[in-house]
Amino acid sequence: MSRSSAVSRFSRLEHPIVLAAYTLIALALSFPLAPQFGDHIAGVDGDVWSYLWAMGWARASLLDLGVNSFHTDYIFYPLGGATQLLWGTALPSFASLPLQLAFGLVPAFNAMYLAASVLTAYGMYLLGKEVLTNDNGPRREPLFVRRSSFVVGLIFAFSALRLGYGLAFTNLFHTEFIPFYILFLLRATRNVGWKNAILAGFFFALNVYVDFQIAAFLAILTALWFLYVLIPRGVRALKNYSQVHDALRVREDTTAPYARWLIILAVAGILSLPMLGLILNDFAIEGGNYIRVYPLKYSADRSYDALSFVLPNARSTLYQNIAPRVEGVNASVQTEGESELSPDRQSFLGITVLALALLGAIRFRRKLLFWILLTLVFAILSLGPVLHFAGANTNIPLPFALVNNIPILNHIRIPMRYGLMVFFGASVLAGAGTLILLAWRRWLFIPLVALVLLEAVVFPYPTLEFRVPPVYEQIAQTRGDFSILEIPSFNWRHAAKNEAYQAIHQKRILRAYTNRIAPDLADYFNLRQTPIVVRSLRILEGAEKGILTEQEIAQDRAALDDTLQFFNLRYALVHRDQLDAARVAEIDAYLRNVLNATMFYQDDSVTGYQLAAPSHNVNVSNLDLANNANLMYLGRGWQTEPLADQAEEQGRYLKGTTSEFFFDAPSSKQLELRALSDGSPNTLRVDLGKNAESILELAPGWQDYLIQFAAPNNSPEILSRLRLIQTALPESIAIGSIQFK
Repeated sequence: MSRSSAVSRFSRLEHPIVLAAYTLIALALSFPLAPQFGDHIAGVDGDVWSYLWAMGWARASLLDLGVNSFHTDYIFYPLGGATQLLWGTALPSFASLPLQLAFGLVPAFNAMYLAASVLTAYGMYLLGKEVLTNDNGPRREPLFVRRSSFVVGLIFAFSALRLGYGLAFTNLFHTEFIPFYILFLLRATRNVGWKNAILAGFFFALNVYVDFQIAAFLAILTALWFLYVLIPRGVRALKNYSQVHDALRVREDTTAPYARWLIILAVAGILSLPMLGLILNDFAIEGGNYIRVYPLKYSADRSYDALSFVLPNARSTLYQNIAPRVEGVNASVQTEGESELSPDRQSFLGITVLALALLGAIRFRRKLLFWILLTLVFAILSLGPVLHFAGANTNIPLPFALVNNIPILNHIRIPMRYGLMVFFGASVLAGAGTLILLAWRRWLFIPLVALVLLEAVVFPYPTLEFRVPPVYEQIAQTRGDFSILEIPSFNWRHAAKNEAYQAIHQKRILRAYTNRIAPDLADYFNLRQTPIVVRSLRILEGAEKGILTEQEIAQDRAALDDTLQFFNLRYALVHRDQLDAARVAEIDAYLRNVLNATMFYQDDSVTGYQLAAPSHNVNVSNLDLANNANLMYLGRGWQTEPLADQAEEQGRYLKGTTSEFFFDAPSSKQLELRALSDGSPNTLRVDLGKNAESILELAPGWQDYLIQFAAPNNSPEILSRLRLIQTALPESIAIGSIQFK
């Protein structure tokens, strides 16, 4: 077969061949995931479990339970909370539903994981061809362009940083729509017509449904491209050229490009509205306090050193034993919760990629100016608020400090995350460098591919086993709506893994790990001295130093029936492989002797206990809010400490605008509040749902207030949550007791 015939045949099969090649590489670089496809996932212990849970929850909430997928009391019961990590992988999670139905959760997770790499590489291949063949870039023989574009896809999709994110933060691993958005953005500004502008807006919106950080990166990129394209256009217009040409020599009237920019913005905005609405709903509930701006020192500790992109990472299979180590760059860092193995710190571009990118940037510096600027801008942002060089703080301020004041961008608390786009820009520049070398020696293609992969590979790629203990299938078959107690639940890594089993049992759980937990939720399940589910378990698991005293155990026994009924607890699952033997023995004794639990299941790692039903039907009628045993009834918006203490009476202050109280008294017709006002004119609105709302004008000091309400159909769902709404200053209103009559 002649060379021309082979090229012609490849052209006809170009896209299937490219996709097949990227698929084989994805399988090879994730080894041993392929032979473990049914019972392991790619990753290291930690956040990745929560992304597995998010994917399973997408199916359970939508298809099985019919509840809100994005905010639910199936976690953090009874308060409920946002399923934030589902925000970060909404599109991949819901797109996986057919695979989950056909093959199960773990195979679906792995299939979406591999698809993310293949589609990212393929999108970069198309983008590489666009850049390397258009009027603003280098132009060469089509075969060389295709091979160089293949290298572009290879570099970004299988870079050290992206593969690192695949071990923990799969929201940043799902980059498959980034190149498609930029491809159509470029075409929209080069070509006449609206199709490319619509597609650009569509793909931007898809990135919103993957992760807001990625969307923020693309917003910055879009702003840079807007300036890059339109500033020269404006300059030419001011010089009164007879025929205005933009920077890309588009032959059309000067208003059409601006209209296409508006089309991109409109399509992206309209399609993103549902996700934005879900998040705004959560902000209305939580106040958005957990999506907060972190101090610059926090960001400085999580910034790249100027040498980070050129020194090999700790995970590098090729260099980990021979690379020079520089403290604070590619060695262990002095930051709480971080290590040299952190996914964010896998920032080594690779010597081959660096050389190719420099070659392409130097040779085509004018034609690839935008890609050079793009890479430099994101590299500078990734360095954080001050420059670090060779592990030393130079105290030289950088632009990140300014960016940190821009809404939305100021929530990207880890500057290292901007490094993802450094790899993106460098891959395009390296593609241009590859083009130069292939024009010189065509046989260099295979060695370049091998070198790029060899410098990025992590072998073997870390995987985690996920097998579902049969006890969860057994619980899933148990009828009824109830909650289960996962032990341990106060170590976030264990909580992340254990919550993933919810996709199987589909019952309510108490404490969960969903990334940034709202302050009120964190307070409820961490800091309050509520017996049994907080104080005692924290001590027994080792999350809190100390031992349970006889007095505290007596308090737990006294509160047992109230606790079991309030949280609707039926089972406790102890993961013995996550605790040392001494703690397992203490927890076993506590469950049996204090909670009257009976063991009904045991395997190599899990022991299942059935919790005894309350000895009597607890009727919550009169609750003293100063009593720590009653803290479980107080939801969001309460000040736990210090107590309100006046005139020899105590209570809890209302905090914020809305304070929640949970109860179960469906037959009650009257509610009596014992409230304290500081003496200023204070108004308190009592909201018991659609059928009961009262406005109380509070008198100074402790006073009793009686509220009449109806309980139609004895609906506990309507009457399970009391909201106290006020606009007073902090520590102005307190509640001493709540009585139902």
